[in-house]
Amino acid sequence: MDGPFVIAAIPQARLTSVEALLDRSVPAFYPHTVNQLSGRQPFAADCQIVRAGPITVADATPGADIRMDFFEGRTGYHVNIPLSGGFRARHRGVDHAAAAQTAVVYRPDGEAVVTDWTAGTHLLAVKIDRAAVERTLDHTLLSQSDMVTSSVDVRAGHGRSWLRLLRQLTTQLGDPDSVLHQPVAAAPFVETVLSGFLMIASPAYREALERPAEPARPAAVRDATDIIEAEAHLPLTTAEIARRCHVSVRTLQEGFRRHLGVAPMAYLRSVRLARAHAELSAADPARHTVGTIARRWGFTT
Repeated sequence: MDGPFVIAAIPQARLTSVEALLDRSVPAFYPHTVNQLSGRQPFAADCQIVRAGPITVADATPGADIRMDFFEGRTGYHVNIPLSGGFRARHRGVDHAAAAQTAVVYRPDGEAVVTDWTAGTHLLAVKIDRAAVERTLDHTLLSQSDMVTSSVDVRAGHGRSWLRLLRQLTTQLGDPDSVLHQPVAAAPFVETVLSGFLMIASPAYREALERPAEPARPAAVRDATDIIEAEAHLPLTTAEIARRCHVSVRTLQEGFRRHLGVAPMAYLRSVRLARAHAELSAADPARHTVGTIARRWGFTT
């Protein structure tokens, strides 16, 4: 994994100026401007922002119609999903009119403008780091050219499932007691969110997942179990382990199923459970509670 797995939560707040909104949104996303389209009403916006590794989500509702212009040189793919209401946008010369439960996907390059975010529209804005997307595509021998930029229906199928994951992530990270504040628990969840994004944004990725995969050789499975045993305390994911073993995610998963009878993440959970039990047995109950140790290893009590 490149660098620390950052987890952060900026709680829901009522913002009463464009400057306050920019102070919150620009550091979390990328440079952009916000302009109120009508001066007849005072500016207001409700906004919560959470981050887990390569995924950042803002849950926001403006109290006035606004326009947002994003600068070039963005560091991630971006998805806007109105949960109610709607907005109009333009990306790479294509106009989009998004109604409730319709996601608009933006690539990191090219023009990106929300031309009219209507007052009262409850929207999830999602940033997915470009490097994480490229690594995941690389694991399936795909590239950015296999991504599509379009509107995606999130009312059914994979889109609805992905939206539920995003809402779970936002809710969980908004709870200071959530186990997802521990990187060991958050990393596999975020890997699922990332894979879900590619399933709705890249038909080629979805087709690659549906193709049969050859199982990894025993040597690769041994290398993977060695990594897990040595680094169970770190935020490991299947994709990270597969990359270090020089195999694809599907190949590693099939190898684990054939040779060990479990998936890589199930094997990792069993190792962490054993470590948690050992730590509990050795711990001083006056200094370390069951809940504290369980959460550190990614479990709830």
